[in-house]
Amino acid sequence: MGRLNDKVCIITGAAGGQGEVAVELFAREGARILASDLKPEASARIAKVAADHPGRVHYVAGDVTRGADLDAIVKAAVEHFGRVDVLFNNHGVMVGSPFLDTTETQLDQVLDINVRASFLLSQRVARQMVAQGGGGSIIHNASIGGVVGFPDMAAYGASKAGVAQLARSMANDLRAWGIRVNAVAPGGIDTPMPRKYIEKFDDREGVWKAMEQAHLTGRLGRPEEVIYLVLFLASDEASFMNGAVVAVDGGYSAV
Repeated sequence: MGRLNDKVCIITGAAGGQGEVAVELFAREGARILASDLKPEASARIAKVAADHPGRVHYVAGDVTRGADLDAIVKAAVEHFGRVDVLFNNHGVMVGSPFLDTTETQLDQVLDINVRASFLLSQRVARQMVAQGGGGSIIHNASIGGVVGFPDMAAYGASKAGVAQLARSMANDLRAWGIRVNAVAPGGIDTPMPRKYIEKFDDREGVWKAMEQAHLTGRLGRPEEVIYLVLFLASDEASFMNGAVVAVDGGYSAV
């Protein structure tokens, strides 16, 4: 038996660097997974996980900024698997722009995707959990950038601080139903998102090296190093974890 044996888990941002790893590792631990992302079809990696675990992984395309799509995600999980036990709000967008140059459009985008969508999907899932009789685990993917100040990341940092505070507040509001809510706060993780971010710099190699050296580990993290923590928070092993924002940042916040 796995740590998530037969738990029904919704994973958003499933086609991203951390999302695909989450689908794979959750499936290995016995979860039944509703995976969702913007892409109309499951990525090759998610499709392989689904093939390796027949009947245990279902993919639904969805835009988390659209209420109808959020409804469809929860509905699909219930229709396919009968309930929802875990939500991993893994979707997110990075806006790297100096404070004075950040546009209203950029600000709206980062707040809509990172904060508003996490709030509204969590609300829908929590209502389903309450209807089931309570219990469950909700995990938000925040960022150490919501704890310390990154340069050129005011909008992103504000959104991720909001995600962290959402976890704390939700944990208080949902305690009567036994629903635990926590957040992980990764440091720099080697995924397509930071790779895309550094494209705007002339000295990409130098910028990447500086990002690595900002961590006590001297490197960026690997996606699985975040997801191992998410797995723990999703499992019953974390039954005494609630309202926590846990750094997994290679020592970045200790500098």
